[in-house]
Amino acid sequence: MMGKKGKGTANAGKKRPDDELVDLIFSWSLQDVMNQDLFRDKASTIPDRFFGLKSYLDAFRIPLLEEMRAEMSSNLEPLPNHPSAVPIRSLVPSIGKSLRNFGLVYRATVARGRGSRRAAACIGDIIVLLDGMPRRPGELAWSGGRSYCVAHVQDVDRNGYGFEIRASSKIEDASCYTRAVSLLSFIPYARIWRCLDYDAAVRRSPALVKVVAGDAQSTSFPAGSSAPARLDTGGADADVAAKLSTFKLNDSQTESILSCVKATRQQDGASKFSLIWGPPGTGKTKTISVLLLLLLTSQTKCRVLTCAPTNTAISQVASRLLALWKQHAAKDGVCHGDLLLFGNRERLAVNGDLGEIFLDTRVKRLKKCFSPGTGWKHCLVSLEVFLGEPRIVTSQYQGACLQNAGTKVPETSFVRSKLHQIFDTLSNCFRLIMSQVPRAVLLEKNYKNIVLLMEMLKDFSKLLGRKIVGNDEAGKSEFTQHLMQSKARILDVLRTLLRELKLPVTRSDFRIKKFCLGSAPFVFCTVSGSAKLNNQKMDLLLIDEAAQLKECESLIPMQLSGLKHAVLIGDECQLPATVKSKVSDTALLGRSLFERLSALGQKKHLLNIQYRMHPSISIFPNLSFYDKKILDGANVTQEGHTRKYLQAAMFGPYSFINIDGREDPGRSKRNMAEVAVILEILNALKKACISSRQRVSVGVICPYAAQVEAIQQEIGDAKSMHPLTLRVNSVDGFQGSEEDIIILSTVRSNSAGSIGFLSNLRRANVALTRARHCLWILGNAATLCGSGSIWEELVRDAVDRHCFFNWDDSAGVSSPITPWRNAAAVGFGSEFDVHFERSEAQDRRNTVTLAWVRR
Repeated sequence: MMGKKGKGTANAGKKRPDDELVDLIFSWSLQDVMNQDLFRDKASTIPDRFFGLKSYLDAFRIPLLEEMRAEMSSNLEPLPNHPSAVPIRSLVPSIGKSLRNFGLVYRATVARGRGSRRAAACIGDIIVLLDGMPRRPGELAWSGGRSYCVAHVQDVDRNGYGFEIRASSKIEDASCYTRAVSLLSFIPYARIWRCLDYDAAVRRSPALVKVVAGDAQSTSFPAGSSAPARLDTGGADADVAAKLSTFKLNDSQTESILSCVKATRQQDGASKFSLIWGPPGTGKTKTISVLLLLLLTSQTKCRVLTCAPTNTAISQVASRLLALWKQHAAKDGVCHGDLLLFGNRERLAVNGDLGEIFLDTRVKRLKKCFSPGTGWKHCLVSLEVFLGEPRIVTSQYQGACLQNAGTKVPETSFVRSKLHQIFDTLSNCFRLIMSQVPRAVLLEKNYKNIVLLMEMLKDFSKLLGRKIVGNDEAGKSEFTQHLMQSKARILDVLRTLLRELKLPVTRSDFRIKKFCLGSAPFVFCTVSGSAKLNNQKMDLLLIDEAAQLKECESLIPMQLSGLKHAVLIGDECQLPATVKSKVSDTALLGRSLFERLSALGQKKHLLNIQYRMHPSISIFPNLSFYDKKILDGANVTQEGHTRKYLQAAMFGPYSFINIDGREDPGRSKRNMAEVAVILEILNALKKACISSRQRVSVGVICPYAAQVEAIQQEIGDAKSMHPLTLRVNSVDGFQGSEEDIIILSTVRSNSAGSIGFLSNLRRANVALTRARHCLWILGNAATLCGSGSIWEELVRDAVDRHCFFNWDDSAGVSSPITPWRNAAAVGFGSEFDVHFERSEAQDRRNTVTLAWVRR
């Protein structure tokens, strides 16, 4: 696509899914990209039930294309001040790697961005080349507007500023393009798109996908294939229950784990799903980690893939499992080689113990152990030659003497030194292999032989160092015989290892990486990253934060070969996957598989005790979002969980602080009155913590990016707030996090009672459940009460519980503030009452009702 020209042409024959998707994108003009109605009449609502694989996969294709269009459109909106727009220094034709793209491949070099470490483009990005920066995005859609060319980035230099692109059409005058703007991160969408290819799905025949697609034959094995071996589960449940007793789990956690373990031992060959419902603070990560540890130490071996939507989430699960393993299972002989984490090192924040299981680190360590010149096989062969070929050793000894300018080295010293050198190299090599290669790959007999060989070599080395006193010929004869017997036993074990060990002999990073990915029984990665396991066979799939995934994203790991069971862990009452397009959102593209299966009646195992929030904080979310199903753990009901960081009455465990300010107009809202209050509270907290010499983690949550930015600008460097550990972020940015204190800025303040997406129940749930000890909610009560939303219920609940306070600008943090007594006392009098009277007549969808509040 270039300028205002027509649609791209499709090549004859079946294309690869990635090429098909790129060609579809190339067929859109930028006018199409900015057209919100492009797919409106084509995008149907994704059904609750399906009755076949093809209709199932097809249901996601149009909504996914529309979401891609919406993301591209949103990335055009910042023009002309686009943060990723970079000047093009040169654009020249290139040969390319495929004849299919002949004449469409170009080499681009762009200028370095000031102070930016991010590459100008990443492999797979969809970018647009512009002949200049338009004054507004709409200029690109005008018939007489600017010239442009959409392109697909196929390769990027290591420095990030030179890349190879495939253009949507031939570029006649490359010199006219002066700017490049990134429109779409293509690879995540391409990975989903591949899973929606029906022909490929039929070839793979993924059992789990066929189950969720409603395929009638999905629960039976295809003709001619054999069912998996039936597992002997006699006494297994009792054994698992005994192990679980050591982890101090509550009943709901124990029952969830037992149910999942039973499901993985199914004997009928049917594909199944287990759902674990983990509301905030209920120990979801611990439950997953204990389940994984049980599987890891079980006699029934299987390959398990554990995924999560984000790098942070998967790192947390892997870290917790490693900690549990150190604490409980070291005696069971689990080695780091059984676990493998892969992905982006920086985003995963790999450090400490995570480095022991990180793929790139493992490849680097094993490279020396597998190398033909220094690795395990070289060491064993060197030892075999040393012990079994005396003439070669004699030759080596003579060579050593010549190197020392004819000085004769004692032969016994040379032999001991040579053996010590070989032994050190061999022991270091095998020590690393035993820690970084799965036990199942080494095989138990080889593992024992390696340990035996190391012990025998130690003894042999000691034997060589023994001195024979005097001319005791009988003693010398016995010593020599003992030496020869030891050597024979060592050679026997050594040659057995040379025959039996099936380890790579290579220096190729690619081959070592392939070996690691193919051999580790427990693999951890993001859901999108699991596409790199396309040729691997897995037995069990665990997806953490499953309710944050689009269902079509879940297909990426679910299409792997061999999977017979999946455990989905999540909470559909918290934020779902982000969907930018209203059309796609209406079509339910953002709905998770967890949510759909739950709605269809799939049993969920609820984790029903929360260990995070002070009871004053948990009351409202429990009642509003979880129908009073969640109990408070013993740790949060103890007196020690109550903290008083500031003396004023409003700064107890839970409060709503009414602020008489006004939101600024604009697409993303901000409220400078709330910003000022937040700064005053933070400064008071800082002084209090310095005085008491305590460190406190504080999170400031704002639903709007403009408010986040305004607070960050006022604060400057967050480190300046030390000893506070401060985070300021959106609601979405805080999902999965927790802090000692949360200050929630609701921002909205207007006479119309308009609160926009703040009314979203899931967003409210996340915002209200991040605090451990204190939650202070800032907002305009009149606006929130006029919204007819959950926030009206929250304000009334705060009034009823005497947790409602009015912020007095003249008093500030330092003065005690009186709890709210009546509407007139806090300055919004009759308007406040009118809103409540009006709301009483409305249908209440939320759990908390005004009738309940007034009882």
